[in-house]
Amino acid sequence: MHEFSIYGEADFITITLDEVYDFPESTSYLGGYSTRTSLKIKSGDFKVATVLWTSTGMLYELLQKLKECNAQLSGGVSFFSHEHNFELFLTYDVAGHINVAGKFSSQSELKNELHFEFMSDQSFIASTIKQLESLAEKYGDQKGIRK
Repeated sequence: MHEFSIYGEADFITITLDEVYDFPESTSYLGGYSTRTSLKIKSGDFKVATVLWTSTGMLYELLQKLKECNAQLSGGVSFFSHEHNFELFLTYDVAGHINVAGKFSSQSELKNELHFEFMSDQSFIASTIKQLESLAEKYGDQKGIRK
């Protein structure tokens, strides 16, 4: 089981790959391999635990953006799930602080939506990058693994 987390002092987002489809035979139109993941968000007193659809290629792109911003201590990273029910934005400042913000909405006719925000820093993100690199080692980039 592969996962990665983005931590703040008391808050976090964790994405766990529960199933990776067609690995390593064929890749997804989303890049890499389609995945069913578990998403957990804890922000303040609010929590989400749900299923999220994404791809290993999309997570590889997240890794590349995070590495670039973390090296420069500036800029921002955005990530959107395939169904656009999960949005994530990480914004760096020059002191190495990172604002983690976004929203999650349930896929239903009801308008239930969680907007979240917490602070992190480059020391937490270093662990996130290592975890995402482990995913990339196994599943490759947008084109999957090369045989």
